[in-house]
Amino acid sequence: MNRPINAADLSRQIRESEGTRYLDRAHQRSFSLNVFQMNAVELIEAAQRVKDPDQGMLLMMEKNREAGLQAHRELNRHVHNFVSSSLTLVEHTRVFMRKHYAGTKLFETYEMQVIATFAKSPVAQFVQGLRNYMLHKGLPNSSMFMKFVTSPGAMDGSGTMETGVRYSTTSLLDWKDWKPVARTYIEQAGEHLDVHEFTQEYLTLVNQFHEWLDATLAMHHHSDLQELNQFQVQLREISLTKEPIVPAKPPDSLTIEPFKFTSVHAAELDQISLEFMEKIQELHFKQTTQEFPSEIPATPITDRELIGPITFWGQEMNGGAALMFLQHDGKPYGFLEKDYKCLDSLIDAVMEAAWARISLSRKFVETAFFDWARQQFPTAQTSFSDGLSDVAREKVTNVEVWAPIANMEVEQGFDFGPIRIESITAVVMENLRSRVPSPWIGQEQEVSQFFEKLRDEIQGYAVAIVSIEAEPEFAVERAFQIAQDAVGLLTFFSPAAPSSYLFSPVALAGAEYIPTSKLIMLYEGGFCHSESILPKHVGRWRLSAQQISVLNSDLLEAAGSLVVSEGLSEFALAVRTSILIYSKGATLLAPKDRLRSCLSALESILLKHDMEPRAHSLANRMSIILSRKGVDDEDVKKTIQQIYWLLEQPQMTEQGHRESELIATFTTYAYNVLHVALGNVQTFSSKVQFVVEVDGMDISRQ
Repeated sequence: MNRPINAADLSRQIRESEGTRYLDRAHQRSFSLNVFQMNAVELIEAAQRVKDPDQGMLLMMEKNREAGLQAHRELNRHVHNFVSSSLTLVEHTRVFMRKHYAGTKLFETYEMQVIATFAKSPVAQFVQGLRNYMLHKGLPNSSMFMKFVTSPGAMDGSGTMETGVRYSTTSLLDWKDWKPVARTYIEQAGEHLDVHEFTQEYLTLVNQFHEWLDATLAMHHHSDLQELNQFQVQLREISLTKEPIVPAKPPDSLTIEPFKFTSVHAAELDQISLEFMEKIQELHFKQTTQEFPSEIPATPITDRELIGPITFWGQEMNGGAALMFLQHDGKPYGFLEKDYKCLDSLIDAVMEAAWARISLSRKFVETAFFDWARQQFPTAQTSFSDGLSDVAREKVTNVEVWAPIANMEVEQGFDFGPIRIESITAVVMENLRSRVPSPWIGQEQEVSQFFEKLRDEIQGYAVAIVSIEAEPEFAVERAFQIAQDAVGLLTFFSPAAPSSYLFSPVALAGAEYIPTSKLIMLYEGGFCHSESILPKHVGRWRLSAQQISVLNSDLLEAAGSLVVSEGLSEFALAVRTSILIYSKGATLLAPKDRLRSCLSALESILLKHDMEPRAHSLANRMSIILSRKGVDDEDVKKTIQQIYWLLEQPQMTEQGHRESELIATFTTYAYNVLHVALGNVQTFSSKVQFVVEVDGMDISRQ
């Protein structure tokens, strides 16, 4: 009788399967390909730096002579690494195929594809020959160049400046060992060969070949991979059915058992709280002495003026910090600092209850423990879990929090995710005033002055209204965070968001910031004081009913779904973070600070991981996305490279016209890319899925 298959058997079959062996080989092969690709990327980026007229001209100025020489040396180093790794990849791939597929039809197909792709390719033969040239003759004769090219048909002498690094073809052709195809390639180039062009051309050729090889190998091992997948499915099924049953706490539900802990959970809390009760000890504080008398006026506070229990930190006789929160027999008691830090474990245990997480702050739980300990010390008679449930039931209520939004007006209210955006009209202010109890005699003027001041500060503003069922302190904290994130996401649709020249002052009231200058000028006989707003264009947001109807689209709904982070997919969280970073950048005055925010926002959604080359990956993926919107992909790549270079330059007091145009173009590109990502928050579950889809779009258009 056959023995039933078990997890150990399946694990062994998975390890020993042909599918696993193939995947292991494919992983090893990826190392050589990565070495070549990264060397190519580094060479392209170095060549693009010199090829950009602004960067190239700067490097060729006499005052930057040493920097220019080093840039030239570095580029030749990258060429050396590039051609060396290209031959390494050729040899490693050939050895790999001979070792594992010699004598198969697949190997014959591979050899024919190699001949068709590389043997007849002029650029491939040149790159492979260049490696031998550098091995036997040294570095080729190269030069950094700068030339002005007049525009065709221009009568005013206008044109463009060209810079770069190139090889002299005369010097290269002196070598007799070039293969005929490579020699023809050099001859047809004219007087010079452009480093950037042959590198990009050969990289594209190699990538296309290895994409073909990957697909061909996967097809060859199709049945092996299917078998491996079947083993893995069986193992998962066994793992699910054989998984040991671990007693778990019954699930909490706010609607079923509000403010109650399960019996298991309550027992855990009571045990932890009793352990902490035992750590309470009498404290002996050092008497503090002043080194010199203070002139600061002080008002003594007596016991009659104290409301509630005293809690304070002080220094113990042994030198450590201690927290006093109760008195017993006229003596101070509390926790040493190390014991107080352990209180987090009790709070963490409380927060395992779903109702506690959404309605109580950590500070509330800590205060509840202190109150319970004061009542029970030195010996507990009632349980902490019951005490916490009782005080939570008493304190938790529905709280509506209003967060006024500075520098934003709305003609009519609308919903944005879990919050409501309304206008603080004069009628609203009067209704708010009517909710105040009648003031005491003699305080009428103070109350009136308070409301007049409040009216001046917030009337006419938009307001984010958040409703939360929680204890008041936590409700305020939570509502503030929700409102702050909501405003950050909402301002992505403001006029200032896509415009680099507009400064956005939209923020929660009290957090708004418009930088100003305050100067005093002294002159003979007097002085002058001046104040001015620093941003040239401030983008206050007035949102009419018509504009709201235009905004009420799928994208606005998608942004509203990101207000609260709980429950979002990994990709949605990445998009949320990106938009918040981008919107924050619109409130920064320095152009470079805004650029850094833009780049950080883009990197959050367009990089698979931190190990990818940033400039190269962003340039490629942004060009793919924006080409679908009719933008020239080469213009996008050039702009991204220039932006990274611009950020490396010393801070300018005032940017020139060209820099302003570059920043404006890049900001528009970044905004449009984020728009695309926002429109796909429900389509992809992970950032990697999104990036892979973008990369796939590049392959499909080739």
